[in-house]
Amino acid sequence: MIGPQFGIREYLSRIPTADLYVLNPVRHLRRHSVRAARLPRIRCLVPNVYAIGSTGVIVRYAAAEDLDLLRRSGARRILYVADDDFVAGAADASLPDRYRAKLAAFAGGAWPVIREAADIVIVPGSVLASQYGAKARILSPVWHRPPAATAHFEAAGQIEVVHLGTGSHVSDIAAIAAPLAAVLQAKENVRLTLFSAGPAPGPLRRCANVRLRRPMPWWRYKLMLPRMRFHLALYPLRDTAFNRARSSNKLFEHALVGAASLMSPMPALCDAAGDASSPVFVRGGEEEWRQRIEADLSDMQALRRRADAIRSHILAADLPGRAVEEWLDMLGL
Repeated sequence: MIGPQFGIREYLSRIPTADLYVLNPVRHLRRHSVRAARLPRIRCLVPNVYAIGSTGVIVRYAAAEDLDLLRRSGARRILYVADDDFVAGAADASLPDRYRAKLAAFAGGAWPVIREAADIVIVPGSVLASQYGAKARILSPVWHRPPAATAHFEAAGQIEVVHLGTGSHVSDIAAIAAPLAAVLQAKENVRLTLFSAGPAPGPLRRCANVRLRRPMPWWRYKLMLPRMRFHLALYPLRDTAFNRARSSNKLFEHALVGAASLMSPMPALCDAAGDASSPVFVRGGEEEWRQRIEADLSDMQALRRRADAIRSHILAADLPGRAVEEWLDMLGL
């Protein structure tokens, strides 16, 4: 939900996974399904743990003891939402140390217990589905707003480029920092926005047309993002086990800000784009990234057409409606 449905403390501490895979679909269900009258009230018991009638829902992180809490609250089956490969993340030395330690603690502690107890595991793509076997249900993330129109392309004096990743994506954007810096230094009418608590990576530090914005808490980010507008959004990902399991969420974030995407072809992203050969994907290394970015910035009309195409594809896919059908089935309604 958008507002503090369960109180201000829960709202301010809520993680993205809860909104994108649970609360936004349930909100859409209540508004658009005739079967919503049969939907039990959803309750938040502790952070990341919800109850919907006799169904307990655990979102990403929880303690093993929370399973007992759900059962005492009347849960007869458990749905678990897992949108990352925790084991792969724990072993990925390129991730920030604090984040990797959190993943390692969870992967070696409560996660195996929750995985075993879950009757259904909601995952964002085929890579994680293969880990959870018959328990897995693939759901795409659902935002509370539709993709933005592209009217901002009409008066594009300054070309706005963005990388919407934060801490866990630092090594990925650093991998193309050199070619990206070369493009920025040659094009003074282009500005790159990075969301980072630290300095820009590598040679991007020397670019005057790089703007740093501090990362926002989720509650603020989800409200601010649909108000932002960019022309090109970059999402490079190194080919690691952790990155291969990532969700398709960035494709939808790019559409929310009205931008054309340029990204690495990870499985969930290819599925969400509808075509693995889509021009949104860059399959080569630094030089191909440089060439593709330069080409995009040199043809704003083609860039706009690509942004419009993805917007149309997302709207036609009706992800909220598909998520509602899955939730109705999982809840037995």
